Amino acid sequence: MSFQPNYKAVMIILDDIETHGLVQFNKEYLDEEFFRNFIKFRKTFSRTTSELVSKLNTFETKDEELTSFLIYSEMSYINSHLDTIKKFLKIIINPIKLEEGFGKETTLQQMIERICNKMEYSEKLKKSIRGLFLLDFLDAISQQQFIIKNPGHLILHHNDEKTKSQLNIKDLADYAAQSMDILSAMFDWSNGKTKKVENKSDDLDKVVDSLTEQVRQLDEKLDNLS
Repeated sequence: MSFQPNYKAVMIILDDIETHGLVQFNKEYLDEEFFRNFIKFRKTFSRTTSELVSKLNTFETKDEELTSFLIYSEMSYINSHLDTIKKFLKIIINPIKLEEGFGKETTLQQMIERICNKMEYSEKLKKSIRGLFLLDFLDAISQQQFIIKNPGHLILHHNDEKTKSQLNIKDLADYAAQSMDILSAMFDWSNGKTKKVENKSDDLDKVVDSLTEQVRQLDEKLDNLS
């Protein structure tokens, strides 16, 4: 069990959702073979990517070409985690409990929005949860609003000065770790590994405080680009 802030935040949110009666097992969305394969794949990908980064200067390929490859690979890796997170939520959330329900075409953004609305979370918490689940990143990727620019940067919302942001390989590695923590928390929660990860005095207000820091850092990046 991890005790990373993102992991703990997801555990608290899932427990809160369960407490409010939103949890139901939806067998039609469960694909055990996919999940087993994905877990195996992400271990292999993480190990291989780490090896590539550590040997970056030893390849005959030009650094900028390999860097672009790594950026696109990390971007795809994060996106695959977010898609798997969406699959997981559809397995455990009772669609009848959500005002608009959900179906096979429902996006992660829509799932999170509908869950937050049902839980009557504050706007501050909703914004923090968007940051936790990397939904701004997902918006840009799913809408193909990004470019890969040398030396080694991924520019999100490149045509919009107000929302444009710039990520390097380190930023993407952090995003990848964040998405992995979220999914690990979901797997552990579903397997009953819901040990106390917070003191009794901790609640969703503390989740807001920790996640708001992520939003603040993103806002600073946007300010620097403007």
